[in-house]
Amino acid sequence: MKKKATFLLLAGIVIVLLRFLLIKADNYTSTNEYCNSCHVHDHAHTSWVESVHYNTPPHLKKARCVDCHLPPKGHGYYKEKLKAGWRDFYAFHFKDSTEYNWSEKTQIEQARHHTYKQSCLLCHPKLFPVKLSENGEMAHWHYTQHKNEMHCIQCHINIGHGNKTKTHNLSILRNRTQVDTTFTEAATIDTFETYTETIPGSDVSFKMMAVEGGVLRTQQKDTLIKSFFIGEIEVSWDEYLLFLSETEGEGRNENQELDGISGATPPWGNPDQGWGFGKRPAITMTHHAALAYCRWLSFKTGKTYRLPSALEWEFASTKAIKNTGIHHKIANTNNTQTIEPTSIQADLLGVKHLFGNVKEFCSDAANANEYIIKGGSFKTDIKELSPQWSETTQHKQWLKTDPQIPKSIWWYSDCNDVGFRVILSYQPEQIN
Repeated sequence: MKKKATFLLLAGIVIVLLRFLLIKADNYTSTNEYCNSCHVHDHAHTSWVESVHYNTPPHLKKARCVDCHLPPKGHGYYKEKLKAGWRDFYAFHFKDSTEYNWSEKTQIEQARHHTYKQSCLLCHPKLFPVKLSENGEMAHWHYTQHKNEMHCIQCHINIGHGNKTKTHNLSILRNRTQVDTTFTEAATIDTFETYTETIPGSDVSFKMMAVEGGVLRTQQKDTLIKSFFIGEIEVSWDEYLLFLSETEGEGRNENQELDGISGATPPWGNPDQGWGFGKRPAITMTHHAALAYCRWLSFKTGKTYRLPSALEWEFASTKAIKNTGIHHKIANTNNTQTIEPTSIQADLLGVKHLFGNVKEFCSDAANANEYIIKGGSFKTDIKELSPQWSETTQHKQWLKTDPQIPKSIWWYSDCNDVGFRVILSYQPEQIN
């Protein structure tokens, strides 16, 4: 009996010591300093310091790395901690951090695998606090109806790292600042060559590049493509905001001159994602909205602007690179956002960003509800880019976090890398 009691006592002491050591080890490996000692992406700490999870009121604690990037205890905490520890140890010692696509890892599609919804709800159990805004109530009610399909970071992507917000500023959309120069008439096309379109009653202009027609050879068949003009750049925010300022009004046209052209309803979230307006490509609009813009632009200029067909887009991009691989130099992939055209090299047609920056709507319907998009975006692997590359829109998926009933037909809440450019058919009989 004495030996058994001694054994049990020693076993108890060992268990207590092991538990004490495990707790100490868990606490030590849960510090931000420990996490940062192994992580090879230093910007993670810098962006965390900029976030509201660091800059908290005095009565609230600062969120640690493990508070967001591990599930709560009792929800697989130790299992995920061991997996994360081994993954980071292996990456630190055996991988080259310069080869990582950090841009891709910061997008929602990747980030949701490294942030735990249970952890968000542990710190924020009240989804409807007293000071919650009307939009916040609508969004959180929508979440309660679709818990299995949604993740908190779909709306709060920058809440843990960085200080950007998806809250929109309607005054920016409705109140465009116009300079003194105002065009009184649209451009006149006298010859088949590049021209600068000017939108009457505004300070907005853009270049249209001449694309001489020819035969597009594909695996399926040869197709004759007629000559056309194509936008030098994707439709910019300068151009799109002018359209919004003249037509926006809860989806109703308030400008009686623009007969039959309905304007966009206000966006859900920040349409430019906080990246800026100006010459950056306009994004987050739907295919329906892009078509409305083309109708508006046609009315303003007296021409017939439209979206390119997929074959016209492919034909232009083939002529733009002539199989030289130049699109690898003129596409901004592996970035975290769109860029302005001034920082990119033009292609052989003088066009910018046919590849990369944003995917571009085409006029072709892929099925009853979706449309073809071409060109790839800043999210697309540069090795995939080619004139033949294409995808289709994902209308339902791109409206996942939009809580409005009915959902917007004008703005996507969950797509930030699709825009469009316009083309104009060449009609020699109309040239004097």
